[in-house]
Amino acid sequence: MEFIKGARYKVIGTSDYPVCDCCGKTNLTRAIRLASDHGDDFNVGVICASKLLRQNYMGKTYPASSAAIISMGKHAKQGETIYLTAK
Repeated sequence: MEFIKGARYKVIGTSDYPVCDCCGKTNLTRAIRLASDHGDDFNVGVICASKLLRQNYMGKTYPASSAAIISMGKHAKQGETIYLTAK
């Protein structure tokens, strides 16, 4: 899986799937589920997500910490719509 610079990814929620589709790491304990604009779903570890994705705020993008990524996943499961942008 490769993130496309500037592409938006919707956070679907947290995930229990143990493999990161980004780097291939196994035995993940913290991961989130993302959906691309093309309809593809990905399971990404929070470390990869925090390195590769940025959060949008007031027209700008900012780095997101691992804790922020987990929080976004939990909020997305409760029905909020959250988008992250690939850097």
